[in-house]
Amino acid sequence: MTGITRREFGTFVGATALAALPLPAIAARNKADLAASKGPRIVVLGGGWSGLSIAKYLKQADNTLDVVMVERRKSFFSLPLSNLWLGSLIEKAKLSYRFEDAAKLGGYTYFNASMTELDRDKRRIQTDKGWIDYDVLVLAPGVEYDYASFGVKDPAAIQSLKKHYPAGFVSQQEQQIILDQIKNFEQGIFVLTAPPGIYRCAASPYERACLIAANFKQRKIKGKVVLIDSREEPAVNGEGFLAAFEELYGDTIEYMNSTVVEGVNPEAKIIKTDFDEIKFDGGAIYPRTRAARMIEHFGLNDPASPQKEAKIDPFNYNFIGDERVYIAGDCRPMPFSKSASVAHSEGKHIAKVIAARLRGKATPWITPQSICYSLVSAHPKEAILSRSYYRYDQATKQWAFDPKSKSYNSRNEALGKDALDWGDAHFRELFGA
Repeated sequence: MTGITRREFGTFVGATALAALPLPAIAARNKADLAASKGPRIVVLGGGWSGLSIAKYLKQADNTLDVVMVERRKSFFSLPLSNLWLGSLIEKAKLSYRFEDAAKLGGYTYFNASMTELDRDKRRIQTDKGWIDYDVLVLAPGVEYDYASFGVKDPAAIQSLKKHYPAGFVSQQEQQIILDQIKNFEQGIFVLTAPPGIYRCAASPYERACLIAANFKQRKIKGKVVLIDSREEPAVNGEGFLAAFEELYGDTIEYMNSTVVEGVNPEAKIIKTDFDEIKFDGGAIYPRTRAARMIEHFGLNDPASPQKEAKIDPFNYNFIGDERVYIAGDCRPMPFSKSASVAHSEGKHIAKVIAARLRGKATPWITPQSICYSLVSAHPKEAILSRSYYRYDQATKQWAFDPKSKSYNSRNEALGKDALDWGDAHFRELFGA
């Protein structure tokens, strides 16, 4: 037998072990396949409304920045306006876009990968396709559901709820399941829930109730929509939604206000509340939301936040103690609406903050704006509107609505058209479509 040195043996064993690794594991150990940076590299994690807006407006603020948006999905699906798809009022294509188109339009790089680790000392993130060094990191990973918040802790029950009665506020796949339920629904109770706390798209459960009820009425379904809400009245546009429930859907929507969900049995199709048990035949069950778990995993959450939101400077959005890491979108703790319009306007501000700080300058805080159209009638398409702005009270150290905020509760077709126009304008702005 030919002799082999210890060094040669170690090299052989190392190469053999490397060859045994799956390709994704090998890729993750290496540097990500990105072009060399020609300016400060800003990595934006998340391709939702917040991440897309930040990436676009970073390049507008300073075209020398090397902006890389890391997103695990291959295509974008808009949850705003998706209730209209569930109500068969628009086509799916109206909500579906390509990240490549957004990146080309905005002049930044789209990198299809999942982030797995963060090293703030090295200013480096790890993805399943290699590591990326950053000068500034922006995390906008969105929300996750907290099923334990209404008594569902068994993993099998949670998976059953996600599979059969999803909330429909995270992915297109959830929306498809809800749409299939609606199309195949023949009779009985279709249950919806409006979760406590600040959740993604405050008006959506109420708008969804209206459009599903309109669908049932049009098809003459022998059933009704039951909407369970812990609040005394809808979270936004209370007057407008309650009028629609009574005047348009008196026999098709049952609004159970001041009712707390205490448990759900997805196999028996029973929701337990603080008052009664409700047997249902279909539904979209929306639990309380929390910031994406990566925020907590990376030690960026505020321990005092019940929804595990990030501990950030509320005016500049950087993590307290690290001006190289920013957290945006649904993971921020300020009590603003978790909506596309707020994420979009916040994104513009965050982009200005980052670009200015890299030049050694500061940017004054401006209020995000929440523009929330809600269709309450399908034929004709009539909507109501909530327009909100915010201010910080230095005396009380509390956030409040700015006096110029206003609700438009008289449903009409002009607002219905404005809702669709809002979507078209923003899709053109972000995707060029």
